[in-house]
Amino acid sequence: MMPTILIAAGALAAAILLMLAFMRRDATRPVLETVVLHDGGSDDGSGSGGSDEGGGLRVLQLSDIHIKISGAPLAKIIPMIKAANPHVIMMTGDYIDSPKDAGRFIAWMGELAGAVGGARIYLCYGNHDIKAFSLSPTLRRDMTKALKQLGAYVMENRTLSFEHAGKQYAVTGFSDYHAAPYYNVRKALNGTPKGAAYHIGISHNPDLALELSGPAPNLLLLGHFHGGQIWMPFHLEYTCLRKERLCKTGIRQGLHEYGGRHIYISRGLGCVLFPLRLGSRPEITLFVLP
Repeated sequence: MMPTILIAAGALAAAILLMLAFMRRDATRPVLETVVLHDGGSDDGSGSGGSDEGGGLRVLQLSDIHIKISGAPLAKIIPMIKAANPHVIMMTGDYIDSPKDAGRFIAWMGELAGAVGGARIYLCYGNHDIKAFSLSPTLRRDMTKALKQLGAYVMENRTLSFEHAGKQYAVTGFSDYHAAPYYNVRKALNGTPKGAAYHIGISHNPDLALELSGPAPNLLLLGHFHGGQIWMPFHLEYTCLRKERLCKTGIRQGLHEYGGRHIYISRGLGCVLFPLRLGSRPEITLFVLP
């Protein structure tokens, strides 16, 4: 009896170790997803993303870096970004988990900014960033200043615009949905240009989509859910482990039409708690806009 129990225990331990190794491997293997949006519809798929599909504006989304438990190394990410050849990079929050992570993230951003050349970088903060800021009275100010010095636009409740190929594009950054007292949708949309050809919104928590009314923005880029990070049966990672409302409706990752606009929820690049993923490989997302 005892040898049988020992054999079974050994087999179980081996299976667990193999599963953990697989999950660790998945956490380090980012994929490039490509989403082509046209006036008449959309295609959601994956590909190299390097071509001028439709000749439109190429927007790259990066989300949930979690530099402390960063699964996908920058050495893998930068070649993928260069291959995608974006005009604009949008970053949708959760970069640090504590004040001591800030220096490492700024160094990461320096490498990114140096690699993408003239691509504009817009970013907003997420709930993990806000929590880290609460632990240091000067961290938000210092990190924002350092990001601006790298040429990034920190988009906290404000709208900016830029031109590409003769068209005007608007970008609105919304503070994280639960980041009181900073969250302010009306303030974020102030100054939205009326003549913009396309309006992009960035924020972290997908529940923001439940609060927006009106036609703007046309595309809302979000993160936060990690695609579940570790798959569980019956979607337990969403129904039992999360309090957010949007995921309870079945909208959890990828491209959706909601509230008269496109929304995209990125699986992100990093991890929380453990550097493990299952059924949710880290992603970089290229959007080709009209």
